[in-house]
Amino acid sequence: MQNKNFYREFNKPIRKDNLDDKFLNIFIGVTILAASLLAYGFWDAVFQWIS
Repeated sequence: MQNKNFYREFNKPIRKDNLDDKFLNIFIGVTILAASLLAYGFWDAVFQWIS
């Protein structure tokens, strides 16, 4: 006979995201976006366009 706790251990419900995880994901996304814009000289092009 299989272990009685098999179903309980391996079919646990997926953990729901809490608010901190959402803020962390947004922060990581904004950081990656800003780094990629800086890497391609985005701000330099914007300032040249403004002036």
